[in-house]
Amino acid sequence: MGNFIHRIIQSVWRPGKSKKGRALLLSNLKAAQIIQKMEELMRLRRPFLKSRYSIQSLAVELGIPAYQLSFLINRKMGINFNDYLNRYRVQYCQQLIHKGEAGNLNLKGLANNCGFQNRNTFTNAFKKFTGQTPSYYAKTHGHAQEEPGRYILFSNGGGNHPQGQEMFTN
Repeated sequence: MGNFIHRIIQSVWRPGKSKKGRALLLSNLKAAQIIQKMEELMRLRRPFLKSRYSIQSLAVELGIPAYQLSFLINRKMGINFNDYLNRYRVQYCQQLIHKGEAGNLNLKGLANNCGFQNRNTFTNAFKKFTGQTPSYYAKTHGHAQEEPGRYILFSNGGGNHPQGQEMFTN
């Protein structure tokens, strides 16, 4: 993540105009400060876990106009706002799987806990950022035990699994 931020800070911020014709006059320093504040907000407050979190909401929290934030994310970070949020959501999901904290959740529950509104969006985003489906990732990285056609995750790290719940089915 540090290289990503460093690359953005080192890039040249060229003033331009938004689609609405408003001048985008952000200095390199100001752009870097906004990005740093935004990354800190995401790490500490985790607004990406809200399923209907919007660019407008983030802009209000950062104290800048939404059109400037949109320009900053799109042009300087090279990603759109939905992918920006979904990247954090997928990383959060990966953490839950690695820690064994997803054991009591089915695919829809895991998607909802990570800020996604539905399973399809969750699965597509997960594949986009990891190259794997959530079920395959859970099988290969989580506390998973395989039964024919399904994978069971346990928050207790495995063991006997009568209390385990079906996590993902193929």
